[in-house]
Amino acid sequence: MPSLFLEVLPREIRDQIYIFCLASRSGAVTLSPWSPQVARSLSLLRTCKQIHRECKDLIFAHSRLSLRPSTQLSQKFKGLLKHGHGRRIRLLKISLELLDRDELEWFASSVKPLGEWARHGRLEAITIVAEWEKPRDVQEFKEIQNLRRHGEVLDGRLFKESSTWTRMVISTGWPRFCHWGKQKWLKEMLLDPSGIHELLLEIHRVFGGTMHVDGMLVFKNGEKIVREYQFHPRNGEIRIVPGTTGNRHAAAKYSDLMAARMTNNHKCP
Repeated sequence: MPSLFLEVLPREIRDQIYIFCLASRSGAVTLSPWSPQVARSLSLLRTCKQIHRECKDLIFAHSRLSLRPSTQLSQKFKGLLKHGHGRRIRLLKISLELLDRDELEWFASSVKPLGEWARHGRLEAITIVAEWEKPRDVQEFKEIQNLRRHGEVLDGRLFKESSTWTRMVISTGWPRFCHWGKQKWLKEMLLDPSGIHELLLEIHRVFGGTMHVDGMLVFKNGEKIVREYQFHPRNGEIRIVPGTTGNRHAAAKYSDLMAARMTNNHKCP
């Protein structure tokens, strides 16, 4: 940081600059490390020790910490279901950066509204895929720029949906702060494969029906079909076909139970 900023500007003016950078327009602090807004504003604290001392207490002096009972993705799915077009969707494809614990847990925490889609709409299949881990070509860079330019940020991830009459594609991604080589290293460092099988079973029981993992039938009507199966978090595919009406009612009860359990787990002591 240029020393002139600290030497020339008085503390009162510096405080106004800090507040402009750190205070949230909505009045709520978002603790999402992948949010571009948070990354840009909080980077001010890493400038130097003096600036860190001067502005660290201003974050919560002008903003409050807001705890949401559900994810923004869940609210987005609920909103799409209320929209008339959402009830016509038969095929839904969701693209995630990785199919690891963090990303699947994010999807699992928002899966109940999709169960409502299957029961009250025409949703026939859900496909969840991971991005192919390879250098980006020009078209893929255009798609990323389009996601950043026209998408929105949900739970710290980029989000954009596009649809035809009966098909919807949802693209998600991490904000790009570095080139492809560093992204690959970052994915490798953050990859968490633990507990994936339990998460897949939890997601399956919300819908009933069948779940194929990388083309293999793994779960059917709440039961595991195969003893062992291969799963590729960097380049995998999960396909969900919701069950019949009877199975969907059972899945609805399970979904309500899981929602109540998650609510209890997030209650403050």
